[in-house]
Amino acid sequence: MQKIKERRKEKRLHYELPVRFAEETDGTFLQGLMVDISSIGMGFICEADVNCPLVNQNLTMQFSIPRLGTSSPDMQQITRTGRVFRIDDLNDGRHRVAIQFDDPPFWNLLPQSDK
Repeated sequence: MQKIKERRKEKRLHYELPVRFAEETDGTFLQGLMVDISSIGMGFICEADVNCPLVNQNLTMQFSIPRLGTSSPDMQQITRTGRVFRIDDLNDGRHRVAIQFDDPPFWNLLPQSDK
């Protein structure tokens, strides 16, 4: 995978987990691969085709992340809306999509950064 210049201002969690995304008005969910998540946004990879979202497009995302702070393998199911603010072209016919959440939802789910 092509290395992407770091632009985040806070720590993020790196996962390779499925994410489903859809235009808010459409409701037809497509599949992507989450690569990282923070309290304010997410990065995911999708095919560089007509189904890949566009910059400034509003999306609904459905995804799961492991419950933090427990030894259990339970996953936290999350649905969030957000806006695409950047798309990076990868060398293999895919795009990396950067999403900013409308309502940063999970301060209690992500590890707090060192202050």
